[in-house]
Amino acid sequence: MVKAAVFFSAAVYALVVCWPAQAGSSSAAPSIDTVHPLISGVYTAPKAFPTSEFPSMDYMPKSQEAEPRPHITRVGGGAYSDKLNNPMKLPKHAPHGEGVLPKPSPSAAPLAHRPSFRKEALKNLTDILENNSTSTCQRCHEALRLGQRLAWAKPEVVPDLMIELCKKYKYASSPTVNEACTGTFGLTQWGGPYTQLLSYANLTEGSPTPGWLCANFIDGGSCEYPKMEPLSQAFLNEWFKGQTKPPAHVVERSKKVGPKRDKPLRVFHGSDFHVDARYLVGAEGGCDSGQCCRSDSFNSTLWSHATFAPGSLPKQNISHPAGYWGYYQCDTPWSMIAAAMEGLSYLQKDEPLDLALYTGDLTTHDADWHISQDLVTYSEQSLYDMFHRHLGNTTMVVALGNHDSSPADLFAPHSLPDGRGDQLSWDWDNVAALVKSNGWGNNKTAETIRSHYGAYSISPRQGLRVIALNSDFWYSGNPMTFLDLSNPDVSGMLRFFTDELQAAEDANERVWMVAHVLSGWNGGDGVDVPTNLLYQIVSRYSHTIAHIFFGHTHEDEFQVWYESSNGNSSSVSRKTEDARAMAFIGPSVTPLTNVNPSLRVYEVDPETYEVMDYLQYYTQLQDAEQLRKNGPVWNLLYKARETYSNFSASQAAGTYAAPVKLDQGGMWPKNASLNASFWAALTDEMEQRPELIELHQVYQGRNSPRSPQCNTKACHEAKVCYMRSASSALGRSCPAGYGSVQGG
Repeated sequence: MVKAAVFFSAAVYALVVCWPAQAGSSSAAPSIDTVHPLISGVYTAPKAFPTSEFPSMDYMPKSQEAEPRPHITRVGGGAYSDKLNNPMKLPKHAPHGEGVLPKPSPSAAPLAHRPSFRKEALKNLTDILENNSTSTCQRCHEALRLGQRLAWAKPEVVPDLMIELCKKYKYASSPTVNEACTGTFGLTQWGGPYTQLLSYANLTEGSPTPGWLCANFIDGGSCEYPKMEPLSQAFLNEWFKGQTKPPAHVVERSKKVGPKRDKPLRVFHGSDFHVDARYLVGAEGGCDSGQCCRSDSFNSTLWSHATFAPGSLPKQNISHPAGYWGYYQCDTPWSMIAAAMEGLSYLQKDEPLDLALYTGDLTTHDADWHISQDLVTYSEQSLYDMFHRHLGNTTMVVALGNHDSSPADLFAPHSLPDGRGDQLSWDWDNVAALVKSNGWGNNKTAETIRSHYGAYSISPRQGLRVIALNSDFWYSGNPMTFLDLSNPDVSGMLRFFTDELQAAEDANERVWMVAHVLSGWNGGDGVDVPTNLLYQIVSRYSHTIAHIFFGHTHEDEFQVWYESSNGNSSSVSRKTEDARAMAFIGPSVTPLTNVNPSLRVYEVDPETYEVMDYLQYYTQLQDAEQLRKNGPVWNLLYKARETYSNFSASQAAGTYAAPVKLDQGGMWPKNASLNASFWAALTDEMEQRPELIELHQVYQGRNSPRSPQCNTKACHEAKVCYMRSASSALGRSCPAGYGSVQGG
């Protein structure tokens, strides 16, 4: 999920002017009576917590009066302290040793030794921010460049300057201005990374980086996004080593590379579990700031005191007590995590799954000052181990999400000077050890994870290569994405991906790409320059790539890539006959925000590794009383082929353009996969039958009673545009305000 990440001066300026607001929807939420009925109940999880999930417990409630706290042992030995997740002992900041600053620049040292350095720095910044005689965007650029000189001269002072400016302009106010500003911009949280960005970023005249920073973090359109420069033919020739198009023999050869088998492969797709081990049953679930369902959560309409003893809020001052199984404004408690894992086991009651994918985000959303390295590694350890217990010998391929880091969203490239490129080695080391210990990879896999920011490649079956990427290097919430936007691949992640694709092409393998942050949809998550390069890579290797899998949005979505060979993803035709690849954007287990927990299983052709169908399961959180009595019920919400395979309307209108001959009645052939052509043609069918868009809207939130309707022409057109957008620039060109169902 997108976290409101603020970057020093540009962001502090945003405090004064205007701060990004959630896009609203013009449609009202449907009443519970209008929500689509269940297709079928599949499995009811027991209402008692299964203590067998863990070898031992630090705390086990008698019933549903509280959440359990499992005892978790680290993969490298030792155990996590119960203090880490005791809901009554929320931390004030990460351990002091976790903060990382850049080294000062020797050329700027004389400035740092002036006795009045700090006082003058604060005055100069304030003068820029309050100079109303210049434009918002100009002030933003000036503040960035001054901030860079300060970071070069005396980096240890910069986090304190951020805190002072935050307090002065009251950017953060919950629970109090002092606590929020100190917790957000302290050295161990965003003070360190933002100081690094100021020090290392390319803010020179002519660089697109300052423009992108100001456009990305200041709301209201005060600063326009810089125009994306297409990748030159010379760049593409060099990037693809002279082969900007697939060789003829690759285009013409059969896609049947796997061993024959009578039945399809079954593949699990999990995403965004977001375990909240600090979830407090009975706490305020309807809070209006910060993380809800916590001992410090409150709703300001019912409670006016920002600080109070943990868990002491009177019941009459709570708008919606946090239930044992979770709530729509909170992350996932252990009870629901266990129910999801039991649902996963039930899906294997007849036969084990053939493969499993996890597209990131294990750790809870939280206030910046509650995040630490231990919280992240605890979440990774506990959930990966649970997956291993429930999957048995089935291999799971895992990608890191933006919340699987401390601070959340931060992923730094190895190219940073002075050893700062290794500041997240603790994370890569932990994931590498867990993948190996759970039997999902070998020593070579672990080494690749350590050296490629959690990314790796494995071949779990003959003819299939699965490539897990760290997509946070094109994520707009990661400050290190903005180091130098004249370079589309500062981290080397896309070079790694391209080399793996070339190796797969040479070996006649099909590829699945697994990552967290989507590259397009409504354009709010990715950054133009790296997602444009990704677009060219996917287009070039579309004959090798079978499918792409994302998570991140918590919603059920998809996006289509089209032919692109000129280095500019903004100019693609978006015509169905030019569709080349597609991505499944898998929904979450966390109900945050206003969605129902979900599980998904694909049915895959064992020879081509293309998806033939998928089954989408979910459990409804609406009926709290039923949950208390019986436990969560996992239901089959829909089957993709059954739901979307009728193209009769576009066929009758003459707009059907997929290179697949339809069966009688305009039906997609049973032996044809749900490939890019299918999903692109579906957007054409949606234009003829808007009720399909409205149904997709219901499925985005998994039948949530809180999802807004999409019943206007404006919403219909926006949704189709998002589905056809697989780069940031394309998504941003669509009408804004309809991308998510979470605002209902």
